[in-house]
Formats: sequence, C-alpha cells, structure tokens
Amino acid sequence: MATMRAQQLVRPREFVEVETPRPGADDLVGGEVLLKVLAGAICGSDLPVFNGLLTLKQRDEPGAGSPPGSPLHEVVGEVVATRDPRHRVGDHVVGWGSRLNALAEFTISLGDDLFSFDPQLSPERAVMLQPLACVLFAVDQLPEVAGSRAAVLGQGPMGLLFNHVLRTAGARSVVGVDRLDRTVLGLRMGADEVAHLHTSRWAGQLSDADRPDVVIEAIGHNMSTLNHALEAAAPSGHIFYFGIPDDAHYPVNMQLLLRKNLSLRSGATLQRRAMLEKAGDYLAAHPALVDMFVTDTFDVDRVQQGFELATAPTSETAKVTLRVAS
Repeated sequence: MATMRAQQLVRPREFVEVETPRPGADDLVGGEVLLKVLAGAICGSDLPVFNGLLTLKQRDEPGAGSPPGSPLHEVVGEVVATRDPRHRVGDHVVGWGSRLNALAEFTISLGDDLFSFDPQLSPERAVMLQPLACVLFAVDQLPEVAGSRAAVLGQGPMGLLFNHVLRTAGARSVVGVDRLDRTVLGLRMGADEVAHLHTSRWAGQLSDADRPDVVIEAIGHNMSTLNHALEAAAPSGHIFYFGIPDDAHYPVNMQLLLRKNLSLRSGATLQRRAMLEKAGDYLAAHPALVDMFVTDTFDVDRVQQGFELATAPTSETAKVTLRVAS
C-alpha cells in the first residue's frame, strides 16, 4: 500500500509527522478530485481542535484521536486525479479541503469546493482566497452596507478581512474591536478606528449616535459576544454572526432583538466555486491586500510553531499559512 507523510495531532497542542495510507484515484467518487497539497492556512475553527476540544470523530468513538492531516481545510493543491470534469490533472486550485485533513501530502476534496487562481500568486499566498470567499459571501447577505456605520467584533484574520470588504462595499465608517491591540493592522485593513477593549466594555459605553447599523461578530467560540453585538447595534440594525459556535445552543437577548427591531443572520458559505472566483476578482482589484493579510508562513515541518502563533498571535499577526510542497 502506498503511503504519504502527514501531520497528526497526537494530543492537545502536539503534532507529530506520521506515515499514513495515501489516497488514490480509485478512492474518488463522482465529483471528487485528488489533490497534491501545496499549501494551507490555519483557520480559527482549527484552533479548538489543536487546543484539545473533542472532534466529531472523538465524540462518536471515545478514545479516538484526531486523524492524520487534521485539522486543516483551507488548501491549495495540484489536481493529480479527478472525477469532476471541471478540473483537469495538473490544475492548481484553491478552496476547501472537504475532508478537513489537508495537513498531508495528498487529500481528497469536492470539485464544487475548488477553483483555479492567478498563477502569479504563490500557493502560500493564494490560500487566502478561501477565507476571502467566506467574507465576501457573508457581506453579500447584508442589506444596505453602502453608507452604513459598521463594527467588526474581533480583529483576527477574518475580522481584518471584514474591515477591508465592508470599506470597499461603501460603509461610511468601520470600527474594529479586539482585546488584543490590533490598531496597526486594523487601520491598515480599512478600519477608521480600532477599539482596544473587551466587546462588553465597548458595547456598554457607546452613545446612541455611535451605534453601528451593521455589526459583524467575527470572534466565535464564545457565548457572550453575540449579545454584545445586539447591545451595540443601532435600532433596525443588522447583525451577522460569522464566528464559529462551540455549543449547539446559545442564549440570545430576545428583548433587545425585538425592541430594537434587529435582524440577525448567520450561515456557512454557499456557492463556493462562484465565491472563490469572486475572491480572485477582488484580490486582482486589490493586490496590496495579499501582503497586508498573509503575515507569517511556515514550512509544514514547523506546523507546531504555526499553530502556536495562530493560537497566541502578536499584535502584528494576521494570517498564518503553511508551505506543504514546492
């Protein structure tokens, strides 16, 4: 049996390199492609797994560890086998590693989750098109962005992209909020102001004149921040909950939602190929965004350091990417 190298999380916050069975063309079903992984990027949704939160497999099978290659789904790869006619062998594509196990030499993904990209972009830069596609899709769901006052709770990588996209969409003002001092990055990415505060303190001290019409919750993994977004929003405002919830049920202040006539939306990215194409067009129109956003790149044999930095970023850390193959 052919094997490949992969990184495996053997215990919380500890990766080791392992040899594991290599997927092949015979493992594909209709609509799938086999990728040689070229690069990946660390998503905030990967970090709870890195820090020891149980995966779905571990919940279903007590004692099971994280599978080789997990957690990583933001991926750039070369197509080496395909059962999707839209992708040809040799194509370089970006998107979602549908099986969440792209920390390996090869991975299988859905063709619907992938799209080509500008070949002038290196793989470790091009991988940013996946999170950009997610942000563009979320902003597309919001009415009346142009001329609005916007706030982005969380100035991690996704929050920073929201700054840029909201500004480009015509928001009258954008304020970022984060407990870490993200002033330099936040302003560079399009915010007019960055509040170095906990979201509860920021929301509690707003005057009525300063309340945003649009609030993006880009923090996740926290029950309280959604209600801080509701508290901050102006009457008839719009909240998009983009952050990933760690629990199935979140308490929501229905009095605020009702009395302020607020709209609350959330949701995963749909129409992924179309949004990846849109992200490519957006990046072509804003080429300086690449170097502002991708601040740190590690070779895959230093994945441990990459995840540690993503978990405890400095004030100058935006997106952490991984170089898997040259």
